Amino acid sequence: MVVTDTGDANASDGSTAVTGLSVRAPEAAGLGPVSDTGHAYASAGGIANTGHLQIGTDPSGSAQTVVQAGVINRLTIGGTAALPVPHQLPPRVVGFRDRAGAVSALTANLERRRLADEPAVAIVSGMGGVGKTSLAVHWIHAIADQFPDGQLYANLRGFSDGPTATASQVLEQFLRSLGVPADEIPEDEDSRAALFRSITHGRSLLLLLDNALDARQVRPLIPSTVASLTVITSRNRLTGLAVQLGAQRVGLEPFDAQVAVEMLTGDREGLPETDLMLADDIARKCGYLPLTLRITLERLASRSLGSFGACAAEIIGELRDARAALDTFSPLDDDSSTELRVVLSWSYADIPDDLARTFRLLGLHPGADFSAADAAALSAIERTEAVRRLDRLVQLSLLEPSGRSRFRFHDLLRAFAAERAQGDESGAEVGLARRRLLTRYLIRIDAADRVLAPGRRHVVSAEEAGEPFTSYEEALAWCDSERLNSMAMVRAAEAEGEDDLCWRIAMALITPLVLRSYHADRREVCEIGLDAARRAGDRWGEAWSLMSLGGALRELGLNDEAARKDREAASLWRALGDAEGEGKSLNNLGGALIALGRLAEAAQVMEDALRIRRAIGSQRELAISLFLLGDLHLAQGDPEAAEQNYRESLGLRAAADRQTIGFALTGLAEVALLRGDLDAAQEAFGEAADAHEESGYPNGQAIALRSRARCLRGLGRADDAYAALTKALALLRAAGDPAADEVQRELEEHGTGSE
Repeated sequence: MVVTDTGDANASDGSTAVTGLSVRAPEAAGLGPVSDTGHAYASAGGIANTGHLQIGTDPSGSAQTVVQAGVINRLTIGGTAALPVPHQLPPRVVGFRDRAGAVSALTANLERRRLADEPAVAIVSGMGGVGKTSLAVHWIHAIADQFPDGQLYANLRGFSDGPTATASQVLEQFLRSLGVPADEIPEDEDSRAALFRSITHGRSLLLLLDNALDARQVRPLIPSTVASLTVITSRNRLTGLAVQLGAQRVGLEPFDAQVAVEMLTGDREGLPETDLMLADDIARKCGYLPLTLRITLERLASRSLGSFGACAAEIIGELRDARAALDTFSPLDDDSSTELRVVLSWSYADIPDDLARTFRLLGLHPGADFSAADAAALSAIERTEAVRRLDRLVQLSLLEPSGRSRFRFHDLLRAFAAERAQGDESGAEVGLARRRLLTRYLIRIDAADRVLAPGRRHVVSAEEAGEPFTSYEEALAWCDSERLNSMAMVRAAEAEGEDDLCWRIAMALITPLVLRSYHADRREVCEIGLDAARRAGDRWGEAWSLMSLGGALRELGLNDEAARKDREAASLWRALGDAEGEGKSLNNLGGALIALGRLAEAAQVMEDALRIRRAIGSQRELAISLFLLGDLHLAQGDPEAAEQNYRESLGLRAAADRQTIGFALTGLAEVALLRGDLDAAQEAFGEAADAHEESGYPNGQAIALRSRARCLRGLGRADDAYAALTKALALLRAAGDPAADEVQRELEEHGTGSE
């Protein structure tokens, strides 16, 4: 065997560092190879190989002579040099569960990388407490025997209470673990990284880089060899590594409800349904996070003297809401590393000030999710900057996308963010941020209302009005997507004592709630708005809220109560000298009286309403009064007068709301039906359905289609009737309307007619 010294060989205390040792000799004399890979560091008296010393057989290929232990120019070669095989993995988490999908994805990607002869790097990301380390340790233990050169582990403390580990510090730790003497480890990070890559070249190692802060921290720690696997856990998504190295990313989510409940109930068989419901409630309040579930499981175990149901009920009492949960989710042994508030605070403490401010102010948002425009309003920044901050918070697992350009918190993170807003912002700034958000919703809802009901009164002046929507459809789509948030804004304004904003947001919401038949929501916001207007001493707001509440009650079938509110509203409008408001309330009162069958009284009220509206000259309001007067005449058995009213209402369609046009067309169809003209009736019902579809009023569309189907069936057009009824059923089901069951029975009864 030939030994060639191609560079420096430095040693101390009998150990040797060799830059570039290559062994190309067969095993001889029972000594075995110096290294399976040709790269080795050994303890004192062994070989340290980093790249310059070449040991090769002679050209003939024979190896009659081997070098036994000895010293050649201070190079010590031990015939039994052994490489350290580190086994540094943390122990598995007991009771690990429900990550089969993630494990399968990681395993499949590892196989793909091996087949492609590419380095394997996997990133497991997710919020604090979601179980990233547990998953990584579980998986690595399962595949550890595929990597015979051992496992290296480092807690990078990217999100923890201690100082973040530097790449240089971790490299020193790894080099020592691989047998490099302390005095042979370079001082600077780049040299350490180069030495680490040389030593690990060709070796089959598993590396777990736990709790990484960012890509810059871990990049020097990743071996370049295709024989090794590097697994990184982080709350940061580490997009840069995915782009540069093609690293696989596995985003970890909380457990689903079933797994979380099973984790809490364990092997308790035969639990009554009430106990399972308690477990489900606890799991939900735990946010389905593995960390909080484990803490709760320990609490259940510590109270084992009681029944599961009794202990669970006690814990639910402690978890009143997400804010209370932050106090409750602390370990029994005061281990801060598993206390939820502490775990979350590590993420918060490590982000820049601008991100931290937006994060905590978003905790003030009362809705389930939010847009970049919401973040901009809360933080008082431009929308483009808000987008940048939201994207970074997503990367750091402090937010998650909830749809196109929308974001949301995990419930417990939301509670933590709100807590930090109260702790880190002044009371004045918290109030200003909330007011900015509420004002944004008021302006945006009003902008939608101006498109959906252009002739309607508005709670925002023309000078205050915001950017208009470009179309009816865009305005309605925005209202649909923001309905729950808009409702939340009304409640938040009430809770924060923002009474003027509260009643105005509530009244701006009426049109989209009417169009989509959210009558219970409409009643709620009207009642909240009414109380707010009264607290504010705003009699105009009080009258408007009373009037709208009457309309909501009528749609809910509470006509007696609706009539009382309508009279009260009309009286208040009259006292304010507001004829338009009085006419609206009288119109609503007439509708309630018609529904109650008090037709003579309704006729007088409708006459007064029509007189006021003709005097004011509002074409929109007049169109509404006319179709309702047609309903009255129809109820009185006077189809000729009804038809005249409906046609006069339609004559004002240029100023009328789309929904009003649909009502007038429905009325004309009913007149034709009374006359027995089924063909004219089905055609008019079809036109009414189209008008309601254009207005975005699916309930009215379904009613018209259902009536049209009956006319078509009477005309012997069973297939057309079936098609109309099927469409009506789809609309009612989508709206969650119980009338869908009646339509389903009607379909089953009549079939297609062609069978």
